[in-house]
Amino acid sequence: MSKNANFIGQPIFSQLLKYLPRPEINKIASQYGADHYTKRFRTYDHLVTMLYGSFHSCRSLREVVT
Repeated sequence: MSKNANFIGQPIFSQLLKYLPRPEINKIASQYGADHYTKRFRTYDHLVTMLYGSFHSCRSLREVVT
């Protein structure tokens, strides 16, 4: 990855999320019916939460919540 002025001052985790196209993930989720019974916590939110937990080496759900 070359040096780019677009990422100056942004946390690394937000830079990582820039590479995940939200419309594409939502399209795939609707194609497979992943969000069929959900009301609030959709597939993209779950993906971001799981990436945050692994990126910050969380060992339990409680660590992710706090």
